Amino acid sequence: MSSYTTKHFQAVAENFPGDKWLAHYQAAIPSYRHWFASEGEVKRPSLQECREAMQTYMPEFVPLWEHLITITQADENDARLLSFYCPAPYLAGCSQAVWTRYSPILVRNYDYAPDYCEGRIMKTHWFNTNVIASTDCLWGALDGMNEHGLSVSMAFGGQEGVTKGFSIPIILRYVLEFCTTVDEAVTVLCRIPSHMAYNITLLDAYGQVRTVELSPFFVPNVTYKPLAVNHQGDFELTNYAMFSRSYERQQFLINKLYDPLTSIESFVNSFEFSPLFAANYAQGFGTLYTAIYNPQLRAMEYRWANGVRMYQSFAFFEEYELWVNLG
Repeated sequence: MSSYTTKHFQAVAENFPGDKWLAHYQAAIPSYRHWFASEGEVKRPSLQECREAMQTYMPEFVPLWEHLITITQADENDARLLSFYCPAPYLAGCSQAVWTRYSPILVRNYDYAPDYCEGRIMKTHWFNTNVIASTDCLWGALDGMNEHGLSVSMAFGGQEGVTKGFSIPIILRYVLEFCTTVDEAVTVLCRIPSHMAYNITLLDAYGQVRTVELSPFFVPNVTYKPLAVNHQGDFELTNYAMFSRSYERQQFLINKLYDPLTSIESFVNSFEFSPLFAANYAQGFGTLYTAIYNPQLRAMEYRWANGVRMYQSFAFFEEYELWVNLG
């Protein structure tokens, strides 16, 4: 067990980025600046390049990005950072799968280093759509659902290559803000470039399921797989896949999904145990939370170790703050 014992999480409601978002920004920005400069600031694109990329791929986001620059009084470097275009590389684990029988749900474990997880679940209304999402990159999303029932989750794809593109949480935020179905989300994911390899699993209120494998060096691979871990294709031998036990987790999920004796309850509960649950926090691969998204109910549940639970929905969202024990 690592030296980490507790992690702070909170649920926050704020329709548009204001005082609550700004307070989080001010607390988190020193770490993001350190990450931004980790390879040297000259390796990051210029402000003009960031603006052109945003206007090309996500023009609807330009006014929001400019608003964030204004309220934070960002200088040129922070404005570049806030675009999250061609950021420094980073690796995260994760297991995610869609239970498709009777009442489809998307379940995911987020595996990462505790210090680098924002620990925020935000309900927002930025572009005429209510969204509830676990946040990252200050205004991005690791996973979440919108009021239409579209649910999305990301897992690192296992390849460490980097290309020109946006940080995946910003792309997922765009999906949640402007898409209503899996088909619409797939179109967006195939259009907006991601800077690293990620596996995106999608579920909507109509029961449609897709997993899109994004890679810096290949066109997106759209599949009907109801699950994703930390490799792409049927078999991809990478150091990260081996380190994260990706193949073992994939086979476990397949067995659970297709076992006729598995119930929805036992499927969800399995995310709280090995091999899906990881406790390697010191090496940046520990399970920080489990999220369960139910598109038909427009509701979600968040789970932590030792039986800690949080229930939220679009009908009733409660601001909440808690410290949870890890492991």
